[in-house]
Amino acid sequence: MKRGLFRTIDTFLGECARVHEDAGDAFPYLRPELYRLLGFQPAYEDLPLVTPHGQEQHHH
Repeated sequence: MKRGLFRTIDTFLGECARVHEDAGDAFPYLRPELYRLLGFQPAYEDLPLVTPHGQEQHHH
C-alpha cells in the first residue's frame, strides 16, 4: 500500500511526505518528487501539512 499520511518539514530533508509503514521503506519520509514518482496516494498537494511544535521558529 502506497499511502501518504501528511506533509511535514524535516530538519534534514526540508519539506517531505510522511508515508505509511506498509510502503516497505525503512525511512518513512519521502521528498515530494520521490513521492510522486513512486505513485503514492493521495496527491502530494492534498496531504495535510503538519509541523512539529517548536521546530518552525529558530531562535538564537
